[in-house]
Amino acid sequence: MGINAEEVGIKRSIEEIVENIEELIDEHRMDDLRKYVLGLKPYDLVDVLERLDSNYRRKLIGIIPGNYYVEILPRLSEDLLYEVVMIKGVSKVARAIAEMQPDVIADILEKLPVRIRRQVIALLPPWKVEEVAEILKYPPESAGGVMTTRIPVFSANETVGRALEKYLVKYQLGLYDRLEYVYVVESNGKLIGWIDLKKLMASSKDKLLKDIVQPIPAKVHVLADREEAARLVIKYDLTEIPVIDEDGRLLGVITVDDIIDVIVAESTEDLLKFGGLWETVKGSYVTARPVELAKRRATWLIILYILESITVSVISSFESLISSLVALSFFIPLLTDTGGNAGSQTATLVIRSLATGEAKPYDFLRIISKELTSSFLLALIVAPVGLAIAFIVSHNIVVAIIVSMALPFIVIIASLVGVLLPFMAILIKSDPAIVSAPLITTVSDVLGLTIYFTIANLLLHSLGIS
Repeated sequence: MGINAEEVGIKRSIEEIVENIEELIDEHRMDDLRKYVLGLKPYDLVDVLERLDSNYRRKLIGIIPGNYYVEILPRLSEDLLYEVVMIKGVSKVARAIAEMQPDVIADILEKLPVRIRRQVIALLPPWKVEEVAEILKYPPESAGGVMTTRIPVFSANETVGRALEKYLVKYQLGLYDRLEYVYVVESNGKLIGWIDLKKLMASSKDKLLKDIVQPIPAKVHVLADREEAARLVIKYDLTEIPVIDEDGRLLGVITVDDIIDVIVAESTEDLLKFGGLWETVKGSYVTARPVELAKRRATWLIILYILESITVSVISSFESLISSLVALSFFIPLLTDTGGNAGSQTATLVIRSLATGEAKPYDFLRIISKELTSSFLLALIVAPVGLAIAFIVSHNIVVAIIVSMALPFIVIIASLVGVLLPFMAILIKSDPAIVSAPLITTVSDVLGLTIYFTIANLLLHSLGIS
């Protein structure tokens, strides 16, 4: 195998890299493996580690240079992170972690078992532990859990010249994260506003900061959900947002790169919940153990199975009706799927608008009105299509009429279910995303079939057929 390490990260796929690494390990060419790894980008190695079998992965972990782990560790799943610590050793991992920003360290420590977390913390510099402790005391899902405390903060009565001197000293020591503003506070730490760095440098050195400070469009409470911080950043088009306590004191800042991570994490979590997972899958799906996946999926499957049994009861209660006109049973899957699809479409739109802050709980009546109108228009579109298809399949005009009459009701009812369930979740102070697509489909199935057979029973009875 010819290895051009310089081109690996650009021209070769992860699958090819994995194959090359496995081949080098199988041939015991460890020196070539080291050279090969040096030609890879650290973030590519995360994907490689996730796809290697355990025996290969253990050998690769020992080969990866220590400085690479600064980039690799924050991206690893819980299982992989634990494996790296066990192979590399706590002290080596602690050295890599010590070079990271406090909020990143906090994220890594949250993934580690308590015993190992304590060992890592004991090996970190005391000043670094103090910074991380400020973040770890807040829930991981809160604004405080994702903020950075390494920010330039100055008193309102400080002069521009003095503030710049302090700023440059700490910046050169690497004590600030990459930020665009300096923050101005009162003597008690209460946030007044911020000053753009470019404006600060261009201002007269004798001016007081309070004379050039600017108001901040938005702030977020330290215990607010991190989604709220993301919504505010998007709404006000910010690159960073300050985090304050109940008294308005500045505690830290959430930067835009952390906001992007929050958006990705929350979107993934909502997608998994909407897909019907009782518990979200933490870390990478690729490295997740089948047992863990089964545990997270089992609860919802059992609940939905029990709920679907109601559908069986509905069908069995109309057994004599189906016996008198067997063709009615042909359209059960079509009608239930249509209702489920309509409900899921509506719920997706509603949950998305609630998640992004476009819609608020007090918009309930407006959304209901909108969906009633939309679903009515949809019903007008699908009814004639349903009539035509039902007649072609059954060759029975009565069955075709029943299907075309039931379809509009099913679409409208399913759409309303798609609105009601997310708002019911909010009412019980739960995440609307927990209202999964399978749940909406199940509820729509029960209501849809009841409507279908009720219409069929009434129409056939009026015609003297049953």
